[in-house]
Amino acid sequence: MAKIERDFPLKTYNTFGVQALTRYFAPISSIEDFRSLQSEDAFVRSEKMILGGGSNVLFTRDFNGIIIKNDIRGMDPLSEDEDHVWIRCGAGEVWHEFVQHCISRSWGGIENLSLIPGNVGASPMQNIGAYGVEVRECVDEVQFLDLESGDEKVLKAGDCQFGYRSSIFKTHLKNKVLIHHVVFRLNKKPVFNTTYGAIEGELERMNISEPSLSAVSQAVINIRRSKLPD
Repeated sequence: MAKIERDFPLKTYNTFGVQALTRYFAPISSIEDFRSLQSEDAFVRSEKMILGGGSNVLFTRDFNGIIIKNDIRGMDPLSEDEDHVWIRCGAGEVWHEFVQHCISRSWGGIENLSLIPGNVGASPMQNIGAYGVEVRECVDEVQFLDLESGDEKVLKAGDCQFGYRSSIFKTHLKNKVLIHHVVFRLNKKPVFNTTYGAIEGELERMNISEPSLSAVSQAVINIRRSKLPD
């Protein structure tokens, strides 16, 4: 059951480290946790905000509502065929950790998206992209809850209205849903995209002549860290 805390400090929950308070704070680690919130007055009567990794949020004042901290985890393969594997990932997983998990299992498609900050739940919302790859190329479906009714819903990738750093979750469904899982279709026979940006040059500097998932990922990490030091 989700526990609601009052006047909760948010400094460690946003990457800017801004000191702000939220009137109510409720971490959830399952769909059942969310359902337990629905009957609470703090949920029913308050403005709602879903918080993932806090990397795309800048608090400029205290939040006079309820923040639902999405901590739903899990990385579970669902099915596979000769060429692809389908994996269901909890929205609360750290994106880069998910990328590394897939690379360690030789599942390709998201290695160019290494080191992007944030959690998995935000990846389809933002249609995150980098170095010639967008996440919509690997999303199979997005599973979410209606914030008002609590109904479970699913949108296949073709219905998510993906655009440049955008999706239906930033437009028509903004502030109306909670993404709890994303299903990705990844490649068992990776096709490397190394022509965008400085990846080829970085691979040369790494003395890599034959790219691999881990090598491409490390090249992207090196480039990102050189441009945006921690």
